[in-house]
Amino acid sequence: MTERLYEEQSYAVTFDASVANAEYDGDKTKVVLTRTLFFPEEGGQSADRGTLNGLPVLDVQLQNGEPVHTVAGLLNPGDGVKGSLDWDFRFRNMQMHSGEHVFSGLVHTLFGYRNVGFHLSENSATMDYSGKLTEDDIHMLERRANAVIAENHAIRAWYPTAEELSKLDYRSKKELDGPIRLVEIEGVDLCACCVPHIRSTAEIGCLKITAFENYKGGVRLHYLCGLRAMEHYYDCLTSLTEVGRMLSVKPEAVCEAVDKLKKEAKELTFRVTAAERRVVASEIRLRYFADGGTDEGAPLIKAPLLFLNGEAGLLRFAMDELKKYYSKACAIFCGEDGQGYRYLVECAGGGIGALQAVLRTELAARGGGSDISVSGSVQASEEQIRTIMNRYGID
Repeated sequence: MTERLYEEQSYAVTFDASVANAEYDGDKTKVVLTRTLFFPEEGGQSADRGTLNGLPVLDVQLQNGEPVHTVAGLLNPGDGVKGSLDWDFRFRNMQMHSGEHVFSGLVHTLFGYRNVGFHLSENSATMDYSGKLTEDDIHMLERRANAVIAENHAIRAWYPTAEELSKLDYRSKKELDGPIRLVEIEGVDLCACCVPHIRSTAEIGCLKITAFENYKGGVRLHYLCGLRAMEHYYDCLTSLTEVGRMLSVKPEAVCEAVDKLKKEAKELTFRVTAAERRVVASEIRLRYFADGGTDEGAPLIKAPLLFLNGEAGLLRFAMDELKKYYSKACAIFCGEDGQGYRYLVECAGGGIGALQAVLRTELAARGGGSDISVSGSVQASEEQIRTIMNRYGID
């Protein structure tokens, strides 16, 4: 059996061992060592990183209860190895996992909920609980957790005897067989756990909930601790400062400035839309009526085909304008060559379904509708569209 140094020596960085077994996979070797500091992927947490004899350790997984190290290089049974951990990665994980114990202990004490899921990798960290928490609950728990962190509670991990274990009230996400390792945060939490932890809550630094959502009848929380939380803060502050610079306001005034911009943009969009619709209405009268643009003029053609470039709402508006004067087919395409077109074709007398079928067959158009009204999108040129529409007398 491999001696699991990481259970007792969470702050050690280097170790010596021998290769007990080796399995070759091309230019990689899967090795079992006589002893290891490398924590394997377990308990919802990703494996440690580092090197063996200078060769990168790509992964560590439990196989038949043994930590198996995948090494980028060749090692042979009996080889002596010097292992070296990526300390920064290990310490960040310890901060994160110890922070989870603080938070889960408080959730269990204050709400009686169980921690039913945990995930910790380089890119994400989540905690799942068996009951619902409101936003106010989460903010309260976050404040309490950071108070515990600042109070510098001792953290210890050990294997109690069977007799000791029977007298202890501890948390566990699942039924466990064999010796059980407990992690205690003095006065806060007692939980079965196989993971390396830091010595005291003060080393967690801080804990921040970054997002939450309802999940499987309970709640899932996304969180960060310590160095990872500080880096997230730096990134957010940098972005906020840059937005403030672009808006010529201080970071604390960004929300007010953005709200003002949103109102201005909404007003501008309303004005632009109104102007576009006036232009479209004028274009329809000028293009399709013989008297130079008055509504009383006689239509020049039986079935108009109109190309526009604007927002999607123009399709419906332009169609309503055309249908004031045309009872037969009206077709409108909105977009431009290279970007594609949205379209709307209507005819009170029916027959449009056949045209839709042709657009699908010849131009791979996407859309649907009925025999009197069809709509969709098409990636084609104006020339290709006109060729087909003219075939149906729409020009």
